[in-house]
Amino acid sequence: MNRRDLISGIFWLGFGAVFTIGGLQQGLVRQGIPGPGSLPFVVGLILIGLSSLIFVQALSSAPSSQTKFFPWSDSPSRLALALLALFIYGFFLKPAGFVLTTFVFLVFVLRWIGREKWISVLSFSLLTAVLSYLLFTALQVELPRGTWKF
Repeated sequence: MNRRDLISGIFWLGFGAVFTIGGLQQGLVRQGIPGPGSLPFVVGLILIGLSSLIFVQALSSAPSSQTKFFPWSDSPSRLALALLALFIYGFFLKPAGFVLTTFVFLVFVLRWIGREKWISVLSFSLLTAVLSYLLFTALQVELPRGTWKF
C-alpha cells in the first residue's frame, strides 16, 4: 500500500466532494440551460472518479515500506517555491498584465522548479501565454492588460 497515494486519494476525493456540493448549491440548470453550478459539479465528479481510482489502486497494491511522502530531498522546497510563485503571479497579474505575468510565471516554474531545458521552457511559456490570451479574447473574456497595455 502506497501511503502517498492513499493520502492524495483521500484529499482529492474530499476536494471533489466540495466542488460537487458547491455546484449543487449554485444550481445545475436554470431555465433549460446549464446553470452556474454545472461546471463545478462536473469537475467535482471527475475529481471524485479519478481520486477513487488512485485510492483503490493504493489499497490493492502491496505494502511498501520504502516510499516516502516526498520522493526527493528538495521536494518540500520546490513545493514552497511553487506556492510562492502562485501568490506572486496573483499579485502581479493586474499591474503587469496577463501575457507578461503568465510568461514569467511559466518560465520560473518550468526552469527553476521543474528544471527543464531553456529552449523547451521559453517556447512552451511563450506559446502557452499567447495561445491562452488568444483563446480568452476569442471567448470575450477581459484579461488584465497591465500598466504598459501589453
